[in-house]
Amino acid sequence: MQIDIKVSYKNERLKTLRTAAGLSQSQLARETGLNVRTLQHYEQGTKDLNAARLSTILKLCAALHCRLRDIITEPETLELLEQYEGGKEE
Repeated sequence: MQIDIKVSYKNERLKTLRTAAGLSQSQLARETGLNVRTLQHYEQGTKDLNAARLSTILKLCAALHCRLRDIITEPETLELLEQYEGGKEE
């Protein structure tokens, strides 16, 4: 017996930020140097944006004028980011 499990990593934050910036997927792809299909995979959930290379996430943040915490959805990463930012000296 074969059991198939589909895992979804849908990232509504990415889509929301992109549309708020007034960018289409192709425009964002051009600005970041990413493939349009890759962005579609992140938004649709067939790829996990949280598992993307840091450089990819930072390119998206720069193009969307947002912070890491605005685009990351994985709770453990958000908690670590908060600890990191909390440990910074002002």
